[in-house]
Order: sequence, then structure tokens, then C-alpha cells
Amino acid sequence: MIEYEKVFAQLIALDFTPFALAILLGGAIGLEREFHGRPAGLRTHIMVCLSSALLVQASRWAPDLTDHETVRMVLDPNRLASGIVTGIGFLGAAAVIRSGDIVRGITTGACVWAVAGIGVIIGQGQYGLAVAGGLTMLLVLVAFDSIFGWVKPVIYRRLLVRGASAGLEEVNEQVRSLLAARHVRVQDITLSKNPATYELVFHVRCRQHISAPALLEELSRALPTEQTEWTRIS
Repeated sequence: MIEYEKVFAQLIALDFTPFALAILLGGAIGLEREFHGRPAGLRTHIMVCLSSALLVQASRWAPDLTDHETVRMVLDPNRLASGIVTGIGFLGAAAVIRSGDIVRGITTGACVWAVAGIGVIIGQGQYGLAVAGGLTMLLVLVAFDSIFGWVKPVIYRRLLVRGASAGLEEVNEQVRSLLAARHVRVQDITLSKNPATYELVFHVRCRQHISAPALLEELSRALPTEQTEWTRIS
């Protein structure tokens, strides 16, 4: 039977600092993810951080279990923390989504794993370290998101040009010249040709700031082509 008086006394004696800190730090990182429209947002990060803190704290408080001095079981907070950080990786992996050559959610997955670590630190009573770590993570997420806007990453694309076979050599040279002028590197070319038409496929490497509409418009004006396509390589 539950001893309600004992439960009430334990509740009164509880230190709610870990609860508040886990909600604050996990919520701050989760809110940043929520603003970016990620599936693992505010509530997910709070739950991960809070549950990790509670489990580690519970393992620290649990007494040793002894059965007539023949069986002795000790709950080790360090081993529990290791299990939490390992297991939470599956939840973080669920936040990663791939569509073609675009991968989203890696940062969110890392955040879920990170708030689990913060929860473990809170559960171990290292409040100062938890606050410092949480604020540093939040600073990285906010500050580096602005910096990343200046970075133009390398992307890989597929340029298809189709037209009459009579102009194949001219088209090949002009496309190469136009791409070189825009600092687009041709990595490979695939050619398909019959007596009436040809199809040239350029596999290229360029920076993300390349304007596909402007490039296709220039190709259409400069070359006797029937069709041009600019697609990502998946």
C-alpha cells in the first residue's frame, strides 16, 4: 500500500532546481529549433532534457539493494548517463530528413542529443556547467546561423541541352564557354545522338549563388536549342 504521508513528505523535501533548469535550458534550445520549423521543437527538447535529469538524479538517490548480504546491486549514475546519451541518438536520427541531395535535420538531431547531455549534467548536480553549456550551444545556433547566410556552399547540378544534331559541336563549345564564364566547373558530359537530334548532359559543380533562371535564359538566347533543363543530382 502506498504511504501517502511519506510520498507527500518526499514531495515537500524535493529540490525543484533541476526541474526548472532542465525546462529553461532545454526549452531555450527547443524554441530556437521551433522558430526554424523543425519537427523536434520546444516540447521535445524540454522532455528530453527533463527526463534525462530526472533519471540521473533518481539513480543518485536510490539506495543500494541488498538481499541477506548475498546479492548486492548498485545503481550507477554514470552507466545510466551513458545509456541515456546512446539511446537518445535514435530519437535524434528520426529528425533527419533527406530529399534528393538536400539533407535536413542534422543540426536538430545534434540538439536533441545535446540537451540529453545537459539533462545528465543537471541530474548530477553540476548546475553551473549545465548553464554554461546550454548558453554556449544556444549562442552557436543563433550566431552561426547568421554567419552561414554569407557562405555559398558547393552544389552539384545536371544541365541538359537538347537540339538539332547539325549544331552539336557549336552548342558544346558555347555551353562550355558560358559555364566557364560563370565559374561553373564541368565534371562530366554524357552525349546521346541520332540523325535528327542530340542530347547533351553536363554534370557540373558550382556555388549555390548561381542563378538557374538567368543561366537558362542566356543559353536559350545564345544557342539554337530545343530544350534546356537545370536539375539537382539526387
